[in-house]
Amino acid sequence: AILPYCQALEKFAPHIQQLSMESNGKG
Repeated sequence: AILPYCQALEKFAPHIQQLSMESNGKG
């Protein structure tokens, strides 16, 4: 259960960071 979680985190991490940067830039 740890491996899938790590893989998902690696996939979602970049998206979350991008969204955060976009939100901060627009805000």
